[in-house]
Amino acid sequence: MKSILISGAANGIGKSTYQAINKDIYSNIILVDKEVIGFAEMGVLTYQCDISNEVEVKAVFDDLKAKQINISHAVNAAGIPGPNIPFSATEIGDFDKVMNINFRGTTLMMMNEIDMMNSIGGGRIVNIASVLAQCGLAGSSAYSASKAAIVALSKSLAIEYAERNIQINTLSPGAVDTNFLTLLKRRVGEENIAEIHPVKRVSSPDEIAQYIKFIIESDTSFLTGVDIPIDGGYSAR
Repeated sequence: MKSILISGAANGIGKSTYQAINKDIYSNIILVDKEVIGFAEMGVLTYQCDISNEVEVKAVFDDLKAKQINISHAVNAAGIPGPNIPFSATEIGDFDKVMNINFRGTTLMMMNEIDMMNSIGGGRIVNIASVLAQCGLAGSSAYSASKAAIVALSKSLAIEYAERNIQINTLSPGAVDTNFLTLLKRRVGEENIAEIHPVKRVSSPDEIAQYIKFIIESDTSFLTGVDIPIDGGYSAR
């Protein structure tokens, strides 16, 4: 049986992914977030964890090992938007915080996930990046850099672990109706955000979750090392 771990599961894309997956095909569902997860159903394991903290992440995976649970599928959706300000006004501490949570945190999760997947002969990982990893956005330097780092790391690891049957891909959404979008609305206005997408709208966490579900659960064994833009045509401009 399969076991799936979803980080960033308390809200946004992570929460929607939990709601979208076919729960009948997993023997174990593990939800991780720095915030308290209060919506999980009976039998779902939840952990309150700062993914940028190596000790806390290790404690989660040590507990899973003690319960004889090995992760076969993982969705790393935890992250923060960071300050939406000019680069000249960015404090290095703010930059470090975004990189630590988004990039270091995803790295720590993958180190442990891949270790487990190696022990069971394979697995699948989907990391949530952003269209800003490719296109960039003024005022979002730290966020863009952190997501670009996730894409680059995922591609390298996909090559490294391909022969071990571990598939690693990234999903790069455009504007999604989450906390990050709320910050952007304050700066550029809601209508302007929709207008920069050829489809003239933003996406929802539920919509993005359907793409994650497809990659995680469908017969996509030849798909690895790919960054998939789900951005309403934004990156096609």
